Amino acid sequence: MAHQYIRSFWATLFEFVIVGTSVIGLFAVLGLVLIMMERKVSAWMQLRLGPNRVGPAGMFQTAADTLKLIVKEGMTPDGADKLLFNLAPFIVMIIAMVVMAPLMFAKNFQIWDVNIGVLFFAAISSVSVIGVLMAGWASNNKYSLLGAMRSGAQIVSYELSPVLPFLLLLFLPGV
Repeated sequence: MAHQYIRSFWATLFEFVIVGTSVIGLFAVLGLVLIMMERKVSAWMQLRLGPNRVGPAGMFQTAADTLKLIVKEGMTPDGADKLLFNLAPFIVMIIAMVVMAPLMFAKNFQIWDVNIGVLFFAAISSVSVIGVLMAGWASNNKYSLLGAMRSGAQIVSYELSPVLPFLLLLFLPGV
């Protein structure tokens, strides 16, 4: 009897690891591709070449920038609360990944099937402000705190326009 639960536990854990790795990989690839596309479009709009040094037609420029950022030394300010300061980016990234959970990638293909997907999306995406404010406050610098408060207010105000059309769908009959 106990062996049945142990197998179930390992199967569930293995499933979580596969899904988590897939979501992280999706974020990494999307980040690389979308940043490269944004750079190319902005260069075209500004009548300049854009990234064209690394790889064929600058395809690996974003990967080179990512590698440069990974190798850079992380710095924590002297008077900062080290735990909260280093925890804040993880909170923001975890929230961004959790928001993707109820999104459908194809028919019957989603990470988490929840009945209140739209409300879940609206509620969880608003929690990312906590990570931004936490980073500003934990730095123990008044200018960082002011910048974090401005950024938090901007995130909250820009969150309303994409969420309102989704909430409208909830009130339409038959949806």
